Amino acid sequence: MAIVNVSKSIALKAPADQVWAFVSDFGGYAAWQPHIASVELRPDGDRLVNFTRGDSVLDRISAQDDTARTLTYELVPGQKTPMKKLAATFTVTGSGAGSDVEYAIEVDVPDEMADLARGGIGADIDGALAGLDTHFNG
Repeated sequence: MAIVNVSKSIALKAPADQVWAFVSDFGGYAAWQPHIASVELRPDGDRLVNFTRGDSVLDRISAQDDTARTLTYELVPGQKTPMKKLAATFTVTGSGAGSDVEYAIEVDVPDEMADLARGGIGADIDGALAGLDTHFNG
């Protein structure tokens, strides 16, 4: 298995608290992440994510710190997916009128899928950050 890490960030023209309120809405990701077709929050805290490419996964928040403005979510164990693990973290920083968002994803995949995973994750992060750019920067 190979651990793949991809992390990217964007500067936004909005206060960190406003961006954090948007990013920490775990059920609202389909509205601004183009690779997500729909999201269904379940009563047990799990989230069913349906991707535009046709597959789905269950994930859940594993850590959230509203003061530090960080949210990490991970795959619910036991799913049929080539990823052994996935952990994705949004971090919002800044003060005043501007803020920065870092989106970092770490996955554990079979060795032969490492390059494919790196490219796919990078594209998903790019799409998410572009969605934030459109929403906050116009």
